[in-house]
Amino acid sequence: MNSQKLFLLCLLFVLQTLNLFSQRNLPQSEIPDPDPMKQMESFILDEGLEINLFASDPMMAKPIGMNWDEQGRLWIVSSRLYPHIKPGQRSDDQVIVLEDKNGDGVADKSSVFAENLLIPTGIMPGDGGVYVANSTEILFMEDLDGDLKEDKRTVVLSGFGTEDTHHIIHSFKGAPDGMMYFNQSIYIHSHVETPHGVRRLMAGGIWHYRPETGKLEVFSRGFVNSWGHIFDRYGQSFATDGAYGEGINYVFPGSVFFTAYNAKRILRGLNPGQPKQCGLEIINSSHFPDSWQGNLITNDFRGHRVNRFIISDSGSGFVSRQAKDLIRTKHKSFRPIDVKIGPDGALYIADWYNPIIQHGEVDFRDPRRDHVHGRIWRVTHKNRQLSKFPNLINDQTASVVEQLRSPDGVTRHFAKRQLRQRPRSEVVSELKKFEERDDLNAEDKLEVLWAHQSINHVSEDLLKDLLSSKDHRIRSAAVRVVYHWKDEINAPISLVSDAIKDDHPRVRLEAISTLRNIGTAEAFNLIMDAFDKEIDSNIDFALWLAARELKSVWLPLLEEGKLEINGRHKALQFILKASEEPEALKLLANSLSSTDLKGAGFRELSSLFADLGNSKDIDLLYSSALMEDREKEDRNHVLNELIRAFKDRNIQPTKKREHELLKLVSSGNEAGAMLSGVWKIEGVKPILIKWLDNDDKSILAIAALGEIGDASSLKALMKIIDNNEANFKTKAHAITAIAQSNLLQSATYASNLMVEAETPESVETILDFFLTRKDGPNFLAAAISGKKMNANVAGEAVRMTIASGGETEKLIQELSKAGSLETIQAGLSDSEMRELMNLVKSEGSPQRGEEIYRRSQLLCQSCHAIAGAGGAIGPDLVSLGSSAPIDYIVDSLLEPAKKIKEGYHTTVITTKQGEVITGGLVRDSDSELVIRMVDGSFKNIKTSVIEKKEISPVSLMPPGLTASLRKDEFIDLMSFLSALGKEGEYKVPAGRSVRRWRTLPKDSKTSGLIKTKGIQYTLNGKNNLPWKPVYSFVDGGLPLAEMGINNGFNNRLSIAKFEIEVSIPGKIGIRIKNPEGLQLLTGGEMIEAKKNSSFTFSQGRHEIYVIVDNDIRESDLFIEIIDVDGSQGAAELVTGL
Repeated sequence: MNSQKLFLLCLLFVLQTLNLFSQRNLPQSEIPDPDPMKQMESFILDEGLEINLFASDPMMAKPIGMNWDEQGRLWIVSSRLYPHIKPGQRSDDQVIVLEDKNGDGVADKSSVFAENLLIPTGIMPGDGGVYVANSTEILFMEDLDGDLKEDKRTVVLSGFGTEDTHHIIHSFKGAPDGMMYFNQSIYIHSHVETPHGVRRLMAGGIWHYRPETGKLEVFSRGFVNSWGHIFDRYGQSFATDGAYGEGINYVFPGSVFFTAYNAKRILRGLNPGQPKQCGLEIINSSHFPDSWQGNLITNDFRGHRVNRFIISDSGSGFVSRQAKDLIRTKHKSFRPIDVKIGPDGALYIADWYNPIIQHGEVDFRDPRRDHVHGRIWRVTHKNRQLSKFPNLINDQTASVVEQLRSPDGVTRHFAKRQLRQRPRSEVVSELKKFEERDDLNAEDKLEVLWAHQSINHVSEDLLKDLLSSKDHRIRSAAVRVVYHWKDEINAPISLVSDAIKDDHPRVRLEAISTLRNIGTAEAFNLIMDAFDKEIDSNIDFALWLAARELKSVWLPLLEEGKLEINGRHKALQFILKASEEPEALKLLANSLSSTDLKGAGFRELSSLFADLGNSKDIDLLYSSALMEDREKEDRNHVLNELIRAFKDRNIQPTKKREHELLKLVSSGNEAGAMLSGVWKIEGVKPILIKWLDNDDKSILAIAALGEIGDASSLKALMKIIDNNEANFKTKAHAITAIAQSNLLQSATYASNLMVEAETPESVETILDFFLTRKDGPNFLAAAISGKKMNANVAGEAVRMTIASGGETEKLIQELSKAGSLETIQAGLSDSEMRELMNLVKSEGSPQRGEEIYRRSQLLCQSCHAIAGAGGAIGPDLVSLGSSAPIDYIVDSLLEPAKKIKEGYHTTVITTKQGEVITGGLVRDSDSELVIRMVDGSFKNIKTSVIEKKEISPVSLMPPGLTASLRKDEFIDLMSFLSALGKEGEYKVPAGRSVRRWRTLPKDSKTSGLIKTKGIQYTLNGKNNLPWKPVYSFVDGGLPLAEMGINNGFNNRLSIAKFEIEVSIPGKIGIRIKNPEGLQLLTGGEMIEAKKNSSFTFSQGRHEIYVIVDNDIRESDLFIEIIDVDGSQGAAELVTGL
């Protein structure tokens, strides 16, 4: 299926267009009663929990962020102006302080501490005042007379971007080390002047800031809208994202995630396919049971629920498993966006309260937008005592230090914050006394070390003690302290010399980050020791990052023979490839010239030469392909890379060695034939012309002749066009081949052929070419003018043309005239919309709607995922219904061009060679762009070949795509889409259910192969069988009817497969709801399926086959992967298209 058609059809339900600007006087029936007590009655809580209202309007409203102080008061930033101030409107957003004076769990005093703010998005009390994010700046506000009113306002940092009000700096968090961490999101570009120089963060990321020194640095980069950051008991960081669906993310210094600016590599989240979340807290409270300690709490603000995740060690990182929700509700205005443990150990949840989503999905001025309500909810565990919070303000310093041993994380945190405000010499003295006690455990000592760090005092003896702890979590935390103290301590490298060889991978990960931060030659030589131990994905990334950032340090060492390789040849190759330095290629020449290097390693290296090499390097690359004992797949990869190098960089070998290349082509090598055409080698033409009569090679021969483009080649192609017996497909390819030399002339041939077309599919080749060429649409429009076409063909051509995203107005007009197409009615009147919304509620069936959504001819799943299963060119629809009102979803289908959703605009790239590439921009760096194509693949485009980059103003979803649906079908479809994510049957259940499958279709060729070669033939991935994607229903079930019964299995068996990515080798469990009539196979081992089975897997990607006996089985297939007790094995399901 060609990409343009796929782009078109699957975007039937594209949510790129939810942000509409129509203001209707629609009924307010979508807006629930704002009574907090009625809202509370709707909550469904996890077992053992209870909830009460801590505060509500008018005491406070519209809370965006909150944090506690040492006196047990809750500070809130509140914005009634969000999302945008109106012209002439006064900026009157506030800082509000809530107090529970009598300790009954209900706020009884509210104070407005500060006013006249503009959409404040972060707050953190401390250091004798309060830090507030106020658009472009961070303010420090002080109360000088104790009346809980702002008396003094100081700008401590400024220069943060404000391109998007829900992406500006936010999520203020005090860290165990005494620093302040805060986030910014994807559309923000910050240039902040500090005493240590200008610090920049383009797009999303996490900052860390030490107020007393003014030092500001970037901790991590990436994410889309990362509202949530927390530290565990040992200082490890986790983050959530409100617009990127991978659940919990493990974050360490230098880590890079999705959408990071100028990123070449990224890390992934721990829960692929999870809903998008906002706010994050860790249970470290004696009020909650032991089984909850260390659990992460976050908010699915789209789905009206509060989630819980269980975190456990996995190699250098962690695995995350979703547990039962804390809170779920059908109340449409419950929008939890922040969550904090309070001084009493209870969990406090900031409820933004709004019937419509507030983060860009609807019109700024939509009349349903709530600007007056808000709540703070308090969740406690039944029959458990609340935590006791000490009087830190009035206690002696020795007593405050004693609180570092508290079982409650909040108390330990505020003890350290309070110590920052005491005389430093007094605090150091008390900490020293405390350290000498015999009853301290390692965790107590870590808190003391952090207390030293909080007051900016170095305690090297204590640090050394903890670096040798028996607990890897303590050692990791101590290494992180070295990271920050590298300029304050003596010989920091020697302190981590053991850590780089540590038995635990997380300690090694911290050591690599610390040595990278030190950045000397000695430090990098020590980093090389990490290659002697097991390398998981986090360590691999950290080593790659170190090699890139420190290449100016180690490359001279290597050239001088001073880099301590010690026989680590794979390590040398790793860092050389990571550097992407052309000068490094000469050091890799031997590896490229050897046939000992094969497969993925060789192909990766050859691509590096093609990307970076000069003519001599390309000579070497070419020679490697012509070696007689080079494996076929590796040879073809190199030949294709030589084509890419020529087209992208206009570089080729100094000698083409035509005799050897033609000998290779004569043996039937197609990659060599195409390379010969691209290099315009005359001698290949007789072979290509002979291949024109070969059904298997004719299309490639046509393309290669078009690349040569001389008179004799074009003459051979014209014979095909003039040949009445040539088939339509062959003629279409001949026309596009001629277009390489004469686009204008070939447009005439193309229009004549399109007039003859009887089926929409027949014009795909022609349109694919002209729509991806500069001036192609206009030339084709002129050629079509005045001609008549089949209406179905013209209609498909119009849809493909609109979907291309380019400047195609003329072509659309001429195609519409040629096919006599009727103008499509856009939009609904107010009364029509009200009627439709009522019908969706009264008559719509989400069950039937899901069946319509899954229709193969619509190809919706090719562009959209639900819980990670499906395409990624459009947003994941997992919580669509809970995030967008029905009328906005309807409008997005009928009038897609009104507003395109953030992050899903179409980027149109025009290359210097005249090629036009459209897709979603994934990453943008100084050297290349990465575009996500509609088929889910990624295309890397060198910036050096780009002539023009544009954001298309046209939605990729053409209007009228729902015209094929009956009215009742459209209503059912809307019922399904509007139910997604809401409490009930269409909320994706927790767990790792298999949602992305591959099945074998029922076709004669495949059936014949299976009959003659047996079932084992299907289990060999190298046989290139036509596996097709199939996706589970929202509830996780795969219907047997969608698997198909292949004739090759005697009309009895069906076979499907799914994939897992194993991060830590070991046993992985498979749970089957009903194992009747099933067999499982992986790694050549076949067993009868059970409700709970397990396999032992090595690290990497694995396929698991499920064989279904349809004579026995009748029910849908429900399978999930689970952890196995006692096993260290860790895996996630492979998701996507």
